[in-house]
Amino acid sequence: MSLHEHMNLLEDLKRAAWARTSPVSGQLNSWEFRKDCLGNLVRYQDYGKRTSPFGWELDFIKPRQLGGDTNPDNLQALHWKANAAKSDQIPVGLVSATVIDTSVKAA
Repeated sequence: MSLHEHMNLLEDLKRAAWARTSPVSGQLNSWEFRKDCLGNLVRYQDYGKRTSPFGWELDFIKPRQLGGDTNPDNLQALHWKANAAKSDQIPVGLVSATVIDTSVKAA
């Protein structure tokens, strides 16, 4: 995959996750600032910026180590501090509206 294709894919994933965030009331540009599933204020242009109070990252709702896949339905925008605290856990209340079956099937 070329760098250009990779960057386009990343932008598509960012936009898909961003579309699942909540608008901030009273905000003129409802696309610039949003709230993640925990109510943290995030800013689109601050993606990947851990030095920003509004920085955010792409988060796997169901971690890959627990069988989650890489499709856009398994991604959400999450404030970087919440994402760092989450690690590979799925704490109650951290998951967006997506319902996840975390049961392990016996072989």
